[in-house]
Amino acid sequence: SNNKKSLEERARDYIPAEIHMFSGCRDEQTSSDVSNVRQFHLPDPAGKAGGACTTALLEILYKDEADTSVEYTYAEVIEKMRTKLSKSGFKQIPQLS
Repeated sequence: SNNKKSLEERARDYIPAEIHMFSGCRDEQTSSDVSNVRQFHLPDPAGKAGGACTTALLEILYKDEADTSVEYTYAEVIEKMRTKLSKSGFKQIPQLS
């Protein structure tokens, strides 16, 4: 019976989806902003500010789109984001949940 199912089970029945979330950092950290996103080599950053994690993610996705022979897994994307942020001097460690 539907009444005996947990809320989570009923949600899975009604919304058959798999959800992945990128977080900008660990729970005990704060996500950084970037005052000039040009360092991330986006197609048209126009020198605007933005979140460091979001900007790293966009750089990776733009590169993936440019090379259609490459297909990244979620784990590969998060590792590339961590590497990019670390090399750019950011302490935050993006998470995948």
